[in-house]
Amino acid sequence: MSYSNQLAILLFAALTLVACKPAVPAAVEYHDVQQGHAPLAPLFATAEGEELSFGSPVAYLNASGDTLIPFGPYAYFGTDTLKHYAQVLPVLEDGSFGGPIAIDREQHRLFDLVLYDNGPDYFQEGLTRVKRDGKMGFANREGQVVIPCIYAFAHPFGDGRAKVTLQAELQQDGEHTTVERAQWFWIDRKGNEIN
Repeated sequence: MSYSNQLAILLFAALTLVACKPAVPAAVEYHDVQQGHAPLAPLFATAEGEELSFGSPVAYLNASGDTLIPFGPYAYFGTDTLKHYAQVLPVLEDGSFGGPIAIDREQHRLFDLVLYDNGPDYFQEGLTRVKRDGKMGFANREGQVVIPCIYAFAHPFGDGRAKVTLQAELQQDGEHTTVERAQWFWIDRKGNEIN
């Protein structure tokens, strides 16, 4: 085989490797809600010619009927009135839905929702479990992540404390998650480790 043929094959192989390189997903950017922000007038969910139902296109309007969050980027996931944040499903490029997230009125992504009992996690003692980059933490009703998302898994609060672990193996079994090989400890409502 001639040198020019070898060079052509090598060039073709290199271009094929580069062209077929899997796409690296873009890093998710999360927005932090500042403490003590002034409450804003609520926004109201509306459907496109149909009733609001899970997965239907959703937009959010102010009391004057002006669209602040348009149809298109999100599907309905239970938030009728956006006070501090809305729970929505992002609509992906192929028309499918991403996992449920929380957004503010400027459409900043605040956190990913933790699902429990076929819906968003419940608030326990004023806090709900949330995720950022696959790690769990806790947010308040204003959408502020008040305990950072550093835990592999966290149980809801009860009696002023939550059981958490920094490392664990999570096993999915349908809609249920089993936590294995975890070293558990307790935290208080400020995220401090307690006995």
